[in-house]
Amino acid sequence: MSDARKRKQGATLRRRPLNWRKPLRYGLRALAGGVVLALLISAGRWVLGFEVSWQPMALQHWSVDEVMVYQSRAELDAVLAQYQGRSLLLISPEAVRKEVEALPWVAQAMVSKTWPDQLQLRIEEHQPVARWNGEQVLNSDGEPLSRPVADLVLADLRGPNGQAKRVMDQYLQYSRVFVDSGVRLAGVRMHPRGAWDLQLDNGIQVALGSSDMLDRTTRVVALLERRPLELDDIEYIDARYPNGVAVGRRADNEPSA
Repeated sequence: MSDARKRKQGATLRRRPLNWRKPLRYGLRALAGGVVLALLISAGRWVLGFEVSWQPMALQHWSVDEVMVYQSRAELDAVLAQYQGRSLLLISPEAVRKEVEALPWVAQAMVSKTWPDQLQLRIEEHQPVARWNGEQVLNSDGEPLSRPVADLVLADLRGPNGQAKRVMDQYLQYSRVFVDSGVRLAGVRMHPRGAWDLQLDNGIQVALGSSDMLDRTTRVVALLERRPLELDDIEYIDARYPNGVAVGRRADNEPSA
């Protein structure tokens, strides 16, 4: 019976299944060939010392998943530009990651390849906590870093070199004491001999001395919460006394207990 007659009687012809293995095999072979060729080129440059300008799958683009707030994008691009034009087959994501993490405000980085010519980056930035000695900014680990690109309003911490972490920890502890007082802690200073001063956001200076700082800070907060106390008239509070504080007023600067 002819094919035309079979179709007329309702018979159907089966389609041959697609052979997807064949194009996949060709694609893998092409990729493997590119890797081998790139390795041969690299070996030739190392062994024979000659330069080869052709770079298969050369890096052309890179992208960052997150918008960076504190780290300069120009500094990041300068690091990645060193790899532009190199074969993506020969670029080590680990090497790129280490260079990116060396940037001041990059805490962690993940680098992956997107074929044929792109690097994909995920970046976690350090979190700024306070200014340090007027020039640097402390991250959440108490490490002094260069100023971030963002314009931030931060507390001003000062102290001897090597004491950044301790001063930051004290600042966070003092801040918790002031949290319900209606006054914000704007600065902390540690003197070389271990004495501590506080700066409040209303301009009042507080001297704590070098011992019992937490108890003395609690006494200062109790004073500030007294009513009717005109905080605008106070210039400084000296809490270095065993059981009380001295208050210096702006008008006459004479202390009162």
